[in-house]
Amino acid sequence: MASNLSSGSYQRYETAGLNILKGLQPDIVAMQEFNCSNSFGINTTAALSNMVATTFGTNFVYFRETGYSIPNGIISRYPFVTNGTGSWVDSDTGVNDRGFAWAQIDLPGTNDLYVVSVHLKASSGTANEDRRTAEAAEVKTLIQANFPTGAWIIVAGDMNLYSETEGAITTLETFLSDSPVPVDQNGDPDTNAGRSSRYDRVLPSFSMTNLLVPVVMPSRTYTNGLVFDSRVYTPLTDVPPVLSTDSGASGMQHMGVVKDFKITFTITNEVTVPAPYLVMASTNVISWQGVSNATYSVQASTNLGNTNWLTIGTATSTSTNFSYTNASPGAVQRFFRVTYP
Repeated sequence: MASNLSSGSYQRYETAGLNILKGLQPDIVAMQEFNCSNSFGINTTAALSNMVATTFGTNFVYFRETGYSIPNGIISRYPFVTNGTGSWVDSDTGVNDRGFAWAQIDLPGTNDLYVVSVHLKASSGTANEDRRTAEAAEVKTLIQANFPTGAWIIVAGDMNLYSETEGAITTLETFLSDSPVPVDQNGDPDTNAGRSSRYDRVLPSFSMTNLLVPVVMPSRTYTNGLVFDSRVYTPLTDVPPVLSTDSGASGMQHMGVVKDFKITFTITNEVTVPAPYLVMASTNVISWQGVSNATYSVQASTNLGNTNWLTIGTATSTSTNFSYTNASPGAVQRFFRVTYP
């Protein structure tokens, strides 16, 4: 997912942006304007860790650039390779409030994933287009110098593009794919607040294009990927706790963009996990017995016959006792199940 979902007056992730991230439940996110404020402070390690844990889950990891006012970063369900994160300096001295954040992610299986989170120069006009072209060329050079040939690579983020013929995107398309183009449920690919330009993109390397699959939501399927705008998405029961007003929050300048990839791998350390027996400890707490240190996915559906169960969270325990608190129980009757892996 590409996520420049900060809002408000300080370019921070507030309730609206966090709601969207909670609702879409991405496994890996290229973050722009990666700032937050909560009871643990403003952009402190504790505040950032709390934001990631409460929005994604305690098993997620993150990397955030330091020394910048609107840093880029990466959040991942899968661990980073040791020493596999960093930030490259953007040589455009006029873009001195963020760099190019990158991470090497230890996916299940034999291939690592290399993600670069970018936030290119803003504004229209030939001079700014030329600066974006130079930034894109620099990203290409850095990737080719630092990542293995043929690696799985995704460059994602806010690219501030005004047309499909800009030098920045034509440069990136020499080694990355911009096809297919994600859209919202009305077929609109544009991602800025006014829905008139396609600023935000998820660009995989050619070595990954055969892994692309549709984004499947509980009620809809997006063959080319999803541009998420809460103001037009229905039903919002697909993506709790998203509110219809979230994508239009004050200071929210972008829509999230999602592409899904199906990774096939062989489990070599498989353990036998007994089928869990769920108990509703209260109206919003689910408990069960499981295998210690395993991570279970908690899924929900309003219909037992539904084949598209929605994953609402995960639970890991060092003991055999597991529980999950459903923060948004709602008034609608729902069925729950847990799965592993």
